Amino acid sequence: MSNGIKPIRRVVTGNDAQGRSRVLIDSAAPSVMANTFKKGTGMTDIWLFDSCPALISGERDDGNVPFVFEPPTRGGRLRIVQSEQKPAIYDASKDTYITAEHPPRKTEGGTWERGRQNLFTTRIHKSETLDYGILVSGERVLITDAGEHVLKPGDVVVQLGSWHAWADINHGSQMAFVMMAAEFGN
Repeated sequence: MSNGIKPIRRVVTGNDAQGRSRVLIDSAAPSVMANTFKKGTGMTDIWLFDSCPALISGERDDGNVPFVFEPPTRGGRLRIVQSEQKPAIYDASKDTYITAEHPPRKTEGGTWERGRQNLFTTRIHKSETLDYGILVSGERVLITDAGEHVLKPGDVVVQLGSWHAWADINHGSQMAFVMMAAEFGN
């Protein structure tokens, strides 16, 4: 698949006209957003829903949609994030993607960000979402304002619209995210 991203097989079930269950889709997820500056890193959208309760009839492919970082304003999505580890020969002085931390600002897509990224650590960001993150493979570091937390396969993170960043230092990783629209409140 594009830029070294591991294809994610989707097996989507549904019902035929007689109400019998069957497989509607069994193929690699088509909605892949490869990182343009780091091979082997990117996001694969598996499925999304526009509102809750989600419509669960018909034969449409709600995983074959244009890439948007945030979930729909009243819905959610399942996304797999794949990241490569930082190599032993990484030289920060040659990393042209390093940004300094800056005051919060809202991006065009609706995510808030504060910078402080490099090739192996995402920018500090938050979104108006409730996210469940499940580490599928590898190791990933969750960075919050209060510190760093190393995640191992099977660990689950529940994010409540909080500032965070992700780092892949010792291992590459695959992490599944269920991202659902939410509200910051007061």
